[in-house]
Amino acid sequence: MAGAVLIDAEEDRRLLERIRDLHASLVPDLAWLARTVGEEPPRPDILRDLGERLADLGADLITRADELDAQVRASLPDHGWLPEAGARRRALAVAHQVGPHPLRCGPIFLAVCGAACFPFYGTDPTGRTARHERCEKCLHVR
Repeated sequence: MAGAVLIDAEEDRRLLERIRDLHASLVPDLAWLARTVGEEPPRPDILRDLGERLADLGADLITRADELDAQVRASLPDHGWLPEAGARRRALAVAHQVGPHPLRCGPIFLAVCGAACFPFYGTDPTGRTARHERCEKCLHVR
């Protein structure tokens, strides 16, 4: 698993470098484009180059987002119900539906209803396993 993490980190670093390169080159490209608008037709080679760079980077960012989303979904139970984060001690936490594509917000997930949820289900901090009460909003959202 450590090898996969290093590969992912390297891939993320390369994406960040590409974003920085694009950011640096956008200033002169956009300045040139702004000067030519209305005066002369834009050069198709420059427009194509800019469009291809944006499209290629966009496609790679979407692919990476899909990979990360798949990793997040693989760590969730099939039923998609997770206990609320910060629940009161000694009380059953409310379970929330995180949906098919949950949002990861740091060490927690955001549920369909907007609640913050722990990224695990089952045994609570006191060592007992309980079926959590279910959020009324999440029961009606599909």
